[in-house]
Amino acid sequence: MADGVEHSSTIDDDGMGYFDADGPSDSFGDGDASFDYFDAVIELDLLQQSGATESPSSSSVELEALAQGPEVDEDVGKRRNIVRGISGRVSNNRKRIHKLAREKRKLLQSQLRARRRKLRHMLSEPSVVVTMDKVSFVAGVLIIMIIEATLLLAPEKMGLLYTTLLLPLMVARYIIYRSDLYHYFMYDFCYFAQVLMLLHMYRYPDNQELGRALFSIANGPLAMAVVLWRNSLVFHSLDKKTSMFIHVLPPLVVFSQRWGEHLSRKEFPYYEEMEGTVSSNIVDFWVQPFGYYVLWQTLYLVKTEMISKRKLEYNTEIATSLRWMTRKKESASYKLLSMFGEQNQLQTFVALQAAFTLTTYLVAPLLWHSIWLHALYLGTIFVIALANGASYYFQVFAKRYIDEISKKVSEQNGQADAISMNAGSTHLSSAK
Repeated sequence: MADGVEHSSTIDDDGMGYFDADGPSDSFGDGDASFDYFDAVIELDLLQQSGATESPSSSSVELEALAQGPEVDEDVGKRRNIVRGISGRVSNNRKRIHKLAREKRKLLQSQLRARRRKLRHMLSEPSVVVTMDKVSFVAGVLIIMIIEATLLLAPEKMGLLYTTLLLPLMVARYIIYRSDLYHYFMYDFCYFAQVLMLLHMYRYPDNQELGRALFSIANGPLAMAVVLWRNSLVFHSLDKKTSMFIHVLPPLVVFSQRWGEHLSRKEFPYYEEMEGTVSSNIVDFWVQPFGYYVLWQTLYLVKTEMISKRKLEYNTEIATSLRWMTRKKESASYKLLSMFGEQNQLQTFVALQAAFTLTTYLVAPLLWHSIWLHALYLGTIFVIALANGASYYFQVFAKRYIDEISKKVSEQNGQADAISMNAGSTHLSSAK
């Protein structure tokens, strides 16, 4: 051990002997005639036996190289040069492949952008716009009829119909919202409620606590959002239909789950006796649903204020619920959220949203114990959505639609006139 410590200056810290990162070290061989190879072999052998070397495999290679004497040094150098040459060629090839990949990626991106522009241009044609709106309108009316028939004839199938409609609508919404930088809206509580609904239907169907919590969530903040956010039943608009369905379909699903047996037996009692105690109903319909809301709010703040904070600060075009409500300083929502100062808009928004959610939960126990009250409640929500849709059609859409189509026609006529003028000029030039 004393010998090993005494000669530690000739041994690397990692116990690799005279080997460096690239291969065997040049510390022996040419130009070092005083080096005694026999002593070196003995020294390494003693170190290996005493356990001073940490890499037995490397030491064995070192022993073999040293035992063969100085003549192995030339072969080692040649091998190292070959390895370095191969490494250089590999590095050059890797750089060339990366360059070609970047060029190919840029080419594909430009081709995709060109195809998108061509598709947008094609979809903006007046005839295409009108046709798509007609198809969407017919599809919207048919879906309403299917929902009504399912609710009356096969209420147990409402969950399946909900899933069938929800999944494609969510995919389409994400694609559209992502391109418009609206995709952070899909972190809102109503989308979180859709996830809870799917979990209850397909993963925990026998969980009564979750079922009652969803009853409060669906009939509380989701249904009342139709009133607060002025959701409208506009059949030709995919965006408005999607917003309407994610707020109205969950209440219809929980209605069919709660009153499915009554509907099949055609029994409609005005009021049913309260199940459990008052405290248990408070927990089921108020405390637990609000717990799910607090969970969502925590996850939402972690996402927007921690994980994606820099992204949102860098790209101010990304829309969130808070940004949307405060985009205009003269709006009532901006003034409401700024009641405690602009610097406290987030805290005010969180507090007001929590108060709104708790308030909407108050009606849930009453709806749970009366099918008539529940049906009247949902019918009122539906009428409000219809009224919002009527207002949109006659006050907003009619004028906007006519102006948009007229603008498209004018642009096409202008392009046609320009082509005709160019053709006429060319004909005159050729005649001269």
